[in-house]
Amino acid sequence: MQYELFSDADFRQETPFAQRSVCLLGTFRTASRTLQKKLQELGADVKQGPSRGLHFVVLGKDVPADARERLQVLAYHGYRPRVLNETDLDDILAGHYSPYVVPAQTVKDLHLTLQHYLNGRLNYESSMNPLYMEELYLAPDVSADLYQKLGNRGIYANAYIDDTTDVLVISDASLQRLREGQTDDSLRYIEQQYNQSRSQTFRFVMTSEGELTEWLGRKISPSPAPDAPAEGLL
Repeated sequence: MQYELFSDADFRQETPFAQRSVCLLGTFRTASRTLQKKLQELGADVKQGPSRGLHFVVLGKDVPADARERLQVLAYHGYRPRVLNETDLDDILAGHYSPYVVPAQTVKDLHLTLQHYLNGRLNYESSMNPLYMEELYLAPDVSADLYQKLGNRGIYANAYIDDTTDVLVISDASLQRLREGQTDDSLRYIEQQYNQSRSQTFRFVMTSEGELTEWLGRKISPSPAPDAPAEGLL
């Protein structure tokens, strides 16, 4: 009587693609349909395009512009699949697995950039009080005087980020670090809180200590008096 000591599934578990999602983008020396079959034999769930939860993306030649843009959008929101090229894929197909293993559970990995700040920059000209009914996070390296100044305007702020936070106030020093492609503890805290949250997009409005202080220093114009009713309409 013969006994099966190891099934095909046991061997697939050892491959980098076992129970992982993989996307092929562009053209390759081997036909895409053949590559997809080989990946599936290694346990891969082959996707047709970039998406959240993707473990690997394999880039060939002539990757479509819309696919590149989709990868950039995913990275902007913290979704970063392992990027492989055709040489990497050949290496895996040859049985060299260990350099390419990734965790089964994908996680957000946001890296704050100047673009996040510019895309979500608070527009102080949008209304008389663009912070009305908004909840602010003040980074620990901004002036503590801002709490009092904001309170005088009826604006709520705190020193932590939660699900109710709308606006992130960072120091001018942090903004300069973003411009230089660097980071600091305050920026890392923002990344950490977003990465640990259930949010699927980086939705925050952002402003700097200097911009906020300048706006708070402006004199608020009084609300215009209602127009007097025309004579004879009373």
